[in-house]
Amino acid sequence: MKPVLAAADVATVEKAWASDQAGDEGTWPLMEAAGKAIAREVEALVSEGVVWVLAGKGNNGGDGYVAAWHLHQAGFDVCLVAPLGPSRPGSDAERARQRWLNVGGEQEALPEIAPVVIVDALLGSGQRGALAEPLADMVAAVNQQAAFRLAVDVPTGLNADTGIAEGAVFQAGQTLSFIAFKPGLLTGDGPGCVGYLRLETLGIDAACQATSMGLALHWRLETAPAWPARTANGHKGRFGQVSVVAGSAGMGGAGLLSARAALAAGAGKVVWHTTPEHAQAALVAQPELMTAAPEASAVPDSAILVLGPGLGRGTDAQARCTALTGRRLSGVLDADGLVWLAAHPKALPGWVLTPHPGEAGALLGLSAAEVQEDRCAAALALSERFQAVVVLKGAGSVIAEAGQLWFSHPGTVAMATPGMGDTLAGWIGGLLAQGFSPLQAAQSATWWHAALAQSLARQQRIVLATDLLPLIQAARPTSPAPGH
Repeated sequence: MKPVLAAADVATVEKAWASDQAGDEGTWPLMEAAGKAIAREVEALVSEGVVWVLAGKGNNGGDGYVAAWHLHQAGFDVCLVAPLGPSRPGSDAERARQRWLNVGGEQEALPEIAPVVIVDALLGSGQRGALAEPLADMVAAVNQQAAFRLAVDVPTGLNADTGIAEGAVFQAGQTLSFIAFKPGLLTGDGPGCVGYLRLETLGIDAACQATSMGLALHWRLETAPAWPARTANGHKGRFGQVSVVAGSAGMGGAGLLSARAALAAGAGKVVWHTTPEHAQAALVAQPELMTAAPEASAVPDSAILVLGPGLGRGTDAQARCTALTGRRLSGVLDADGLVWLAAHPKALPGWVLTPHPGEAGALLGLSAAEVQEDRCAAALALSERFQAVVVLKGAGSVIAEAGQLWFSHPGTVAMATPGMGDTLAGWIGGLLAQGFSPLQAAQSATWWHAALAQSLARQQRIVLATDLLPLIQAARPTSPAPGH
């Protein structure tokens, strides 16, 4: 896992490092290291050609000036564009600018000569709100260039903390983030504009520094999480039971997808509590499933619940939610189960809640748009309010528990299809049945769900929930990590 910190907290860590390590040089060694890292990234992409460096007047721009100097020394034809004017006198950025001016020059407008690489060092993590002119037009123009686009720390136009892009945003093919990842790179609009995402720590242990300073430390799940262990002498009785209470008339597919996903994830026994006509469908689609009556009394106390997908919102469905959450059961609450919870709020320790933004808004008394404005804050608020693990679904799903966040694999827009959430809910339930904690189950299922969908999206335009089921069974914890 790699550390994730709010932009202001990264600045605090930088200053603390400079105070402890750099003496009179302050933060200059970090700017020099950042600029060298940018230059190395460009040199890894191309061996020659014109490079545009778009430099602002703050520290992000300073990193760009340093990179421009190193690229010039390496023989590249560097065009430095500084639309915001000079840096503050006495700052690290101005020091970097003066060194660049000694070997090159700067201009306010984009040059006519076409680049092979464009480096975005305009604003970095300090950006808030929609871009003003001349930056908005400049960003729109560079996005049209047939060149590789490299963002420094955070693409210009993207809010580093919330992941919101309110207007024009630099569409990067790659983003090189410094010291720690910022939340906005990993969720919301972030996954759609950062491209390949890499962290350069600049020699700072951000996790250690943040912990010692009491800062809010979160994590990005970098590699494939584990699956539950299955010993050589194991048998199905050791791998738990999942009871899926889901799928009303006209929505039977939701319950069936959840049940099939729990089975594919490795649960020893999966029972779909549903109507007789749906039971016939289960026999045809997945004969390994068992079926039982939909009433709450048919669910044993030992089962892990998957409650809510396609359950409906009528009196009977709501009564089942009340009865089952009133017992000493745990599991996954999704879809119509979350609608019930919004109307009957209560703490659900030991449960995993899997809302999309609309459901999250209903649980918090907000609109879906307000949730999307700060997905991280919404996930944390939900976890605190309901004392549960929360998976806030969407581009760059966010997992929250007890004041901490974990950012999952970003996934792909190809998985924006019906039934994906039902499959995820059943998958989490299957891992819970095998002994994973709610947090472990949420992390593993959410990451693999997105990663496997992305692997399919490389071969097909749209990924359906049923496309994932055979991949769940085939996945192994030692598989190469898909995605970026």
